Amino acid sequence: MADYEEMTASKKLAGFIEKNKKAFIAILIVLVCCLAGYIVFASVSSSAKAKGLQALDEISFEMTNKSSDITEAEIATRLSTAFDKASAYTGKSGIVGARANMLCAEITYQQKKFAESADFWKATAEKAKKSYLAPLAYFNVAACYEEIGKADEAAENYKLAADNNDFVMRTHAMFNYGRLLEEKGDYAAAAATYNELNDAFAGDTWADLAKSRLIALKKDGKI
Repeated sequence: MADYEEMTASKKLAGFIEKNKKAFIAILIVLVCCLAGYIVFASVSSSAKAKGLQALDEISFEMTNKSSDITEAEIATRLSTAFDKASAYTGKSGIVGARANMLCAEITYQQKKFAESADFWKATAEKAKKSYLAPLAYFNVAACYEEIGKADEAAENYKLAADNNDFVMRTHAMFNYGRLLEEKGDYAAAAATYNELNDAFAGDTWADLAKSRLIALKKDGKI
């Protein structure tokens, strides 16, 4: 009985496929085209990324090559030229866009255009959310904001950097966050940050500085 039902089902399936042969062939063609399109896209995308990164490397090299032997005016010209070239890639997605924004951020920081530099660093973080570049970008956003007196925004970005467990400058970011809280007069929050830093990273240079700040705050009766 089971064999008969299986044979009947097979015949029905064969008949259905035969009747709809053109439709199945069309679907297969679409699937093959989609797969081929994906392969081509992946290849082109990978090639475009490689070309973009190579172009940015060349821009960086042209900007820094033998820079110790040139005048301030020539350095300024190089920075301006590199910025113009790198700007063509800042709208790109992924690592190419992140690297381009990072390069423009570094250039504008050297030009003391700190607000612009902060914007480029923020764009870097946005385009590289899941990479090591993100906390580094947040740290540098904070540094730029400190330069233009935006202490609250600086503290916020130091905190974002400090919250990344894999950030190599995490203790520095934590200390700077605590330092800005202290400068703001929020001594309790600053002490909490210093204590967290000291407890988690005892012996680290920034943890030792945090410990010294705790001693000073207690001596001054602020905590």
